[in-house]
Amino acid sequence: MDPLMAFLVAIILVALLTAKFGLSPFLSLVVSALAYGVLTGMGPELIGSVSGGLARIFSALAIIVFSGAVIAEQLRRSRGVERVVADLLGLLGRGRGLLASGLSGYLLALPTMCSITSYLVLEPVVRGMGREAGGSERRLLFTAGAFSVLSFNLVYPSPVMVALTGSLGVAPAEALRFGLPLSLLLFVPGLLYMRRLPAGDEGAIPEGGPLPPRLRSWAPLALPLALIGAGLLTPRAWLVGSPEVALLAGALFSAGLAREGAGEMIKAATRRAGVIIFDLCGAGAFAAVIAQGGLGPELYAALGEAFPLLLLPFLTASLIQLAQGSRVVTVVIASEMMRDLPLDPLTILFSISAGAFVLSSLSDPYFWLLKDTTGSDLKETLLGYTLPLTGFGLLVFAATVIRWRFLL
Repeated sequence: MDPLMAFLVAIILVALLTAKFGLSPFLSLVVSALAYGVLTGMGPELIGSVSGGLARIFSALAIIVFSGAVIAEQLRRSRGVERVVADLLGLLGRGRGLLASGLSGYLLALPTMCSITSYLVLEPVVRGMGREAGGSERRLLFTAGAFSVLSFNLVYPSPVMVALTGSLGVAPAEALRFGLPLSLLLFVPGLLYMRRLPAGDEGAIPEGGPLPPRLRSWAPLALPLALIGAGLLTPRAWLVGSPEVALLAGALFSAGLAREGAGEMIKAATRRAGVIIFDLCGAGAFAAVIAQGGLGPELYAALGEAFPLLLLPFLTASLIQLAQGSRVVTVVIASEMMRDLPLDPLTILFSISAGAFVLSSLSDPYFWLLKDTTGSDLKETLLGYTLPLTGFGLLVFAATVIRWRFLL
C-alpha cells in the first residue's frame, strides 16, 4: 500500500481505538504505528523505529512533564493558585474577571507544561470568580481553558514548542521572538469573542480563608521562567536556562515548600506525569514510523500542485488534530512529515502550530473536560472552546503567511 493511503488507514485506526474502544492514546498510537509499518512493507526496522521514537520523546520531555506536574500539584495543595488568581484580579480590577481568568490559564500552562493540568488546577478557583468579579462562571471557565492552549501552542518552552524546535532545528529564541508577542496580541480578539458567549448559571464562590503568602505562591511559577529567560539572554546561563534544569529547579523548590507532605505530593504528580508522558511517547513512536515510511515526500508529490506549499503543514496538522485530539501528538507527527518541505523552518513551525489549534472537538479530551466542568451541551462547548481555538489557529496562520511574504 502506498504511504498516503496507509497513513489515512492509520489515522482512522487511531480515532477508532481511542474513541470507539476506549484504549489509551499510547496503545492506540503504538498499534497504529505498527499497522502503518506493515501496510507500507517495512521489515525488522519497524520495531527499531517504534523504540527509537519512544526514546526520543521520553528523553526530550520526561523531565519537563514530570517537573511541571510537581509544580502544579504543589500549587493546588497549598492554594497558591488561588493567591495568583486573586493577585491578578486585584491588579486588573474587579470588573475584569474575564481578563484575569485568561491570564491565569495562559500563565499557569507555562510552568505546569500541560494546558489540561493548568485548567484542572485553576477550575475550582475560576468557578466562583464569575459572581465575585461580576461576570459569568461558564464564560470565565471557557476563557481559562482557551487561553491555556494559547500559550501551550505558541510560547517556548511548552512541550509543543520544544517538540517543534527540536524536530525542525529552530533556535528557541527565534521561536520565542515570534510566538510570544503573537500570543499576547491574540488576547484582543480572544477576549472580544469570549465576551459574546452566552452566560451560564452562576456557581458558588470558593470557600474563603486566609491565602498563602504572595512570595510563596508566585515563586514556583516565576523561578523556572526566570531561569529560562536568563538562558535565552546570555550563553553563560546555558545550564540553568535549559527548560529541563529550570523546571527541575522549580519542582525541587516546590517540594521544599511542601516539607512533610513532599513525598505524597511527588507520588501524585508522578502518577499524573506518567499518563501524559506515555501518551507523548506513543506519538513519538507513530511519528518515527511515519517518517521512516516516506510519507512526507509522498504527500508533497500528491498535494503539492493542488495546494499552495505554505498550506500543506497547516492542513496536515489540522487533519491530524481532528483525528486524534492531542496537540503534542499533532505537532510531533506533522513536523516529521513536513520537515523536508522547501520552506524556512520557522514558517513550517508556526504553520504546524496554527493547525494544532483548529478543529479541536470530539477527539480532544480537553473538549470533554470543559463540557463536563462547565455544564454545557455540545453546541455550547463548540462555541466556547472549538470555535475560539480555530479562530486562534487561523489568525496564527495568517500572521505566519504575512511574515513569510513580507518579512523574509
